[in-house]
This record gives sequence, C-alpha cells and structure tokens, in this order.
Amino acid sequence: MTLPLLGLALDRRPPESLVPLLVASYRWCVPSTIEAGAPEPAAVMATVASAGRVPAGRPLALWVGSAEEVGSAAAGRAAAILSDDPATVQAAGERGVLAPAADAAAGRSVVSPFVRRRLRWARGLPEAAVLEQAGDGWRWPGLAEPLADDLVPTAMACASAVAVTEPARLLEAMAWGAPTVSDPASARRVGAVAGTHVLVGADADERRRLATELAADQALASRLSWAGRRLVEWRHDAGRAAMRLVELLGLRPTLPEGAFAPARLQLGLLGTPSDANITSRFAEATAWPSMR
Repeated sequence: MTLPLLGLALDRRPPESLVPLLVASYRWCVPSTIEAGAPEPAAVMATVASAGRVPAGRPLALWVGSAEEVGSAAAGRAAAILSDDPATVQAAGERGVLAPAADAAAGRSVVSPFVRRRLRWARGLPEAAVLEQAGDGWRWPGLAEPLADDLVPTAMACASAVAVTEPARLLEAMAWGAPTVSDPASARRVGAVAGTHVLVGADADERRRLATELAADQALASRLSWAGRRLVEWRHDAGRAAMRLVELLGLRPTLPEGAFAPARLQLGLLGTPSDANITSRFAEATAWPSMR
C-alpha cells in the first residue's frame, strides 16, 4: 500500500494541538515537511503566511489561528480549514476541521441504555447501578472496596449512570455513551453543556443524587448518552478529524487490490474502528495470496 504524501508548510514545528490529528492521519497519508528534492506532495497543509508558496491547483489544508483568518484570501482557496478553536471551525462551515487535543473515542464504542440494561442483568447488577468516582477510586453503590482500575471501562459500559470528577474520565464515560454527571470545572474543560451533554453537580452529594435520578429517567439518560458521545466525536476524536481531513483533501491510498481499495478506505471514512471485526475480516478476505 502506498500512502499519499501530505506536505507540511507550517513555517515552524506543528503546534501541540495539531499533533494528535497528524498522528491519526498516518492511517491515510504521510505528513512530512516539504524539503528540496523530496517527492511532490498530493496535498499541502500550510498557514496563512505560507499558503502563497503552495502551487495553484494543489489541495490545501489551511491551519488558522483566528476567525479573521477564515476570511483571508488563502482560506478562499483551501479545501479544508483547520483550527483548535471550535468557534473558528464553525465559522469555516463545511470545510472546517477541529484539531482535537486527544483521541478519546479510540477503542470505545457507544453502548446504548437498552444494551446497558441487558449487560447489568447478565452480570447480576441492580436495574439502576450508579458508578461513582470517589476519592479512593471507583465504586458501585454498597460495595466496600473500590473497583480495580482495569475494570472501570467495563463498568462504564454497563452503568445506568456515571458520576465523574476528572476531565479525562468524563471524556471516557461519554465516549462509552454513559449518561454522566460531573463537576462544573470538568464539564467546562471538555466543552460539555449542563443539561445538554451532562448533568452538573457542585459537590459529591449533589452529583450522587443527580446520578441516582438520571439512572431512573430513561428518556433523559438516552438523550445525554447520545449527546455526550457526539460531543466526544466532534471535539475530542483525532481519528475522526483525520478522516474528515483526508476526505476534504481527496487523499486516497494506492493499493494493489485495485477495486478493493476504495471499499477499505470507505470503511474508515464511515467511522469503522481499525480494530473492528469487519475491518480485519475484510483485510483477510482481500489479502494477496503471498500475505495469507
């Protein structure tokens, strides 16, 4: 498989907020600094200052630092406009791509409230089971000992509600589709809106009460479950942002499978995780005999 080259003309080292997206894009293309004598890139990522050096007709991804730059002449010719500011990306419209600071959705599939009920039943958990992040770890109600940390993802995937007090853990819970209650600071940190993506409680007692009420309200739990997951995908999913960038730039790997190449790429563009069973089965079915 030959991946297209994405030339980087950023005038300096890529900003830290752009690194997760560049790393995630290695599945579809090869980001590389443009150097004399190097192969011609299929597309270029540039700043407003360096965009003038990009040949006309070459697909351009423009990294901007403000909404004002979205209205620049360079932005007018760009196929994609990237920023780490959500408001700037919204100003860019359909060409906007948000550079997330993390890849919070990687390896985490949304688990709907209905499936959660079935999982709790299969594991002998109560109909309403609230997972709470306490000072000494994660706890199910009524249990004396905290959960081992490696059991927390499974617990998040079957809890009827989760009460959490760390931004990273809040993103993890929402990535699993868990109806979630958090503290005001963590919600602000990840861009979650109270009543839209999460419920917010000022102290542990209020969060526990809200989580208990949320566990009993299936309509609200379902709404927060999907809204939280969408927030993660929009603002904290570097893999999805990379797929969107590749789509806007029209980058396509060259694969010896011929007709199979677009289908494999489209699995990714549809959001299929690289470790999903359908992806591995497809790769096995279309592998060359020498690779089997």
